[in-house]
Amino acid sequence: MKISYLLSYKTIVLVLFLILSGCSNKNITISEIKDPLENINRKIFHFNRSVDEKVISPISASYKKITPPLTRKAISNHIDWLDTPSTILNSSLQVDFKNSILASAKFLLNGLTLGFYDLDNGETVIKDRDFGSTLAKLNVPEGPFLMVPFIGPRTTRDFTGTILDTNITSNISSQDLNNLKLIEIPIDTIDTRARLSKTIDNIYESADPYIKLRSFYIQNRRNVVYDEKYSDLKNKKADEEFEKLLE
Repeated sequence: MKISYLLSYKTIVLVLFLILSGCSNKNITISEIKDPLENINRKIFHFNRSVDEKVISPISASYKKITPPLTRKAISNHIDWLDTPSTILNSSLQVDFKNSILASAKFLLNGLTLGFYDLDNGETVIKDRDFGSTLAKLNVPEGPFLMVPFIGPRTTRDFTGTILDTNITSNISSQDLNNLKLIEIPIDTIDTRARLSKTIDNIYESADPYIKLRSFYIQNRRNVVYDEKYSDLKNKKADEEFEKLLE
């Protein structure tokens, strides 16, 4: 147990060192999607799709059918509340103290209802942050696109961030909160599938579902990580390419 905590603290110190050494670098670049593992990724995609269509999707459809909308909303709120400690920590690491303070206040306030009901009534808007976005803040490259069994699409940077999130936040959160989060992983999966049912079905119905999913994930992830800066750079790049055609 002591060894585990020691490793976790060393990981936190390493991340803090990287933050402090790289926080002055604010360059954001837009690169093409790298997918050198496409053949393997496609196989994993088909595996994940099979699991989804045979297991997750039917359960999700039943959950959506028998569970009232207000109850589903409460469950979604609760799951988001459980993820707030990651936003608090990573906002601090990204030197976004305003977001960290707002997230902390909202987490404590909604703790009175375990997150099932938003006592703030949605008035406080916080930006979701994780270790993938923290690594992006340090200008760590996205790396190749990955399809992870059971988890789904990731970049290597975001997959690394997921591992760091799981390791570090579990050691700074209370044991009761960690146990609750672990128990509710299946509920989170079913709830997320229900909320994204139309989007996922639209992807499956496309000419090449794998390419569609890859593009959907990368574009949405970049928008989340870089906020409006990514959209500005994306538009600027499109303008530059258009200007080249006019030359």
